Amino acid sequence: MDRKTTFGLALLYLTVILAIGLIFFVKRNLLFFVPDAFGPVPVGVPWFGALGAVLISLTGIFEHEHDWDASYWPWHVARPLIGVALGVVSVLILQAGVLAVGSTPIQPAATKIPTNLLYYLVAFLVGYREETFRELIKRLVDIILAPGDGKAAAPTIHDVNPAQAPHGTPTPVTITGSGFTSTQSVKFGSSAAPFTVNGDSKLTATTPVLQAAGAVVLTVTTKSGSASVDFTFS
Repeated sequence: MDRKTTFGLALLYLTVILAIGLIFFVKRNLLFFVPDAFGPVPVGVPWFGALGAVLISLTGIFEHEHDWDASYWPWHVARPLIGVALGVVSVLILQAGVLAVGSTPIQPAATKIPTNLLYYLVAFLVGYREETFRELIKRLVDIILAPGDGKAAAPTIHDVNPAQAPHGTPTPVTITGSGFTSTQSVKFGSSAAPFTVNGDSKLTATTPVLQAAGAVVLTVTTKSGSASVDFTFS
């Protein structure tokens, strides 16, 4: 679909949307079959979502005068429906997020426009800019599905077998304890060692090759902290 046809379609959408809004607010009795709210969603939310969606379509038509891509025609054709869907879902997301933190959402009331202003603005914004919709989803997930403020316990080391190893020969060492699931590194002194996590209470590391024998500190580091124990190279 070329740019001129797309402009005509978007202009038609905008005319219809504005006409419906004018009739609703001036001659409400003509739309007697339209309820004041769809459940918890004020009746104006779909209208504002569609308006935002059509306006971004018109913006794209003007901004892409020199690089128009006709393959985007389905995007322009579906704009009002997409705006309605995103507007309704976003308001429900907002209400669910408010409920999740223990507050009471604003109740829909078609005759009290200021009361529903927040919902209308949300619907318009997500219709105009889908990125806002994605951010709302992320925030809702963070509120409802976040595991809380609890932090995993720091690791502990109960035993190292063997407790010493030759300094010139890589040697497998079994470390037992707890909190090893998120292990990030195992070091013998300042030398990092390759390791395998066998479970939360067990991991296996291979000692590095050192220049000389002596005592070092074996350190296991996880996302929640670190634990250390003495180790000897012979």
